[in-house]
Amino acid sequence: MKGAVFFQMWMVLLLWTVTGVGRAQVSTTKALRSNNRRDDLYRKDENVTVTMMGGAIHSPRYPNAYPRNLLLSWKLLSPPGSHIHLEFDAHFGLEEADNGVCRYDFVEVEDQSETSTIIWGRWCGQKAPPSLNSKTNMLRVTFKSDDYFVAKPGFTVYYSLLYDSQPPASKNNWEAVTMPMADVGAGNIPVAVTEEAPFSLEDLDRTIAAFDTVEQLLKNLNPDTWRQDLDSIYTQTHILYRSRAYHLATRHNKVDLNRLYDDVKRYSCTPRNYSLNLREELRTTNAVFFPRCLLVKRCGGNCGCGTENWNTGCSCQASKTTLKLHEVLKYAPEPSLYQRHRRSRVRWVIDEIFLTHHEACECSCPSQPPR
Repeated sequence: MKGAVFFQMWMVLLLWTVTGVGRAQVSTTKALRSNNRRDDLYRKDENVTVTMMGGAIHSPRYPNAYPRNLLLSWKLLSPPGSHIHLEFDAHFGLEEADNGVCRYDFVEVEDQSETSTIIWGRWCGQKAPPSLNSKTNMLRVTFKSDDYFVAKPGFTVYYSLLYDSQPPASKNNWEAVTMPMADVGAGNIPVAVTEEAPFSLEDLDRTIAAFDTVEQLLKNLNPDTWRQDLDSIYTQTHILYRSRAYHLATRHNKVDLNRLYDDVKRYSCTPRNYSLNLREELRTTNAVFFPRCLLVKRCGGNCGCGTENWNTGCSCQASKTTLKLHEVLKYAPEPSLYQRHRRSRVRWVIDEIFLTHHEACECSCPSQPPR
């Protein structure tokens, strides 16, 4: 009996000793990380102009694991009298907090003015920060990672412009703003790039008419980041409304915008079935036909809505025609002096008529004569 009691006391003492050593090791590790401050952080500050088009900034390599030893800062500036709305993507992940405090890897948002600074918060872990609206027209977003590598995706935050009242009218209200980050080479830390395109909406609409595919459009407007923009079309998780294109965006079942646009150009001005009255088409007044009407192919439709010359007096005309033979019943009475006062018998005969069919159509524009 005494042996059993002695063995239990010995086991309790051993467990207490091991637990104490483990806690001491964890405390020592955290103390070393907190005291081991590195001066070789990669530092980068960027100014971003917030426009009506909005934009996004994110940690490098998002949604893959972000690099170590970073100190990145984005200063978001909107027009006077406006505010900035921030919304974090739900796919958020940084190193976990230490006793409820984000000490190591974190993203921080500050509301800055000439006289004061409001810290909206410092976030880490797996839960995305809440959305917020700035008090002024300037926000600063700071991202920091230390020398301890964690396989976390990082963050993406979407920014947009807010006005207390209606925004001021502007002719140049379309801009390409902060582009998505991308790795630009081994050893280089990618940063957001800001580029402006001085287009009005009317200019942009006319520019779009010159391109046949989404790839051509994005290459022209955003030559540096068109591949990322193309990939992100169907994966914009920040928007409140997700279209069917988002839900169907798989490798085998994706909405093909290029095909839709090609269909507009190909089938807007096409040969179509028209029913023609034979007496009117043949300009015949001394005969009747059965059937009274026949179906023929004739060009119809507009000239590709939204294409370059569709609204400048263009008309859909035939570029290739053919004569087709049709057999119909025809009745043509022959007047006679002896049968003037008596009703003649209707005598139908098979007749052959030729009608013009349109095989191909094209748009004929004043500035571009038909081929």
